Order: sequence, then C-alpha cells, then structure tokens
Amino acid sequence: MSALIVSKHLPEPAGASPQGAAWQQLLHWQENSQQLAFVYSRSQGGLIHTGQGKLDQLSLDATTIEAGASKLYIVLAGASYEAGPQLFFTPNLLSRFHVNGVAVRLANHDWLFLSDESLPPLGMENLIRRLES
Repeated sequence: MSALIVSKHLPEPAGASPQGAAWQQLLHWQENSQQLAFVYSRSQGGLIHTGQGKLDQLSLDATTIEAGASKLYIVLAGASYEAGPQLFFTPNLLSRFHVNGVAVRLANHDWLFLSDESLPPLGMENLIRRLES
C-alpha cells in the first residue's frame, strides 16, 4: 500500500492569492524591517514615485511604506501579487535589466513594485557610465 504525503503548507503559484509566494515575501520583509526599494506608478501616468523604505504596516486591505520622514499609504484591497523578476529600462531606453521582487497590481490599476535587491558598487558604476554616454 502506498502512502500519500501532503505538506500542510503547499506553495501556490505566484499571484494565485494573497497567501501565495508574493504575499509571504511581503510578510517576511515586514517582519524583518527589511530596507526595500520601491516604485509606485499611476495607471494613467503622470506620477512615478521611487524611493527606499520599510513596510511599516501590512494587511490585506492596505500597507504603509515608511520612507524617511514620510509615509506612503497604499490600498491593497482587490490587488493581485506576483513574485519574480520585473523588467526595467534605463532612462535612454538603450539598456534593460531584471530586478527580483514583488509586483502588486492594485485594484485602481496602479502598480507597486518592491525589491530588496541592490546593484553591487561595480555594477552601479557601470550603469552610471552607460547612462552618462
């Protein structure tokens, strides 16, 4: 007779639910007060906010990103989550690169991306040289 072994905590596909891999990553970052880079983009354009901060509060309804002396309050109700690399372009659009993190598509069609990755100093120097060319 064969036995079926089932884990109590099965992984879900990215974006399947708030409890999927992306949501678990957000919870981990919040619990560890991880310094994160973020991008917030309005669906209709006109606003792209970037910065660094920590997830101060996090619930299924909303999150607060503490960025220095200010806080960014974001409504998460109805959002979908995706863990994994996102494609970014340099300002001159001549180069592109992937950054690992969590993308959040908000119910109002805005977009939030959070990442704990940073370029090593040598990589940053090369990127700055390419941007200046």
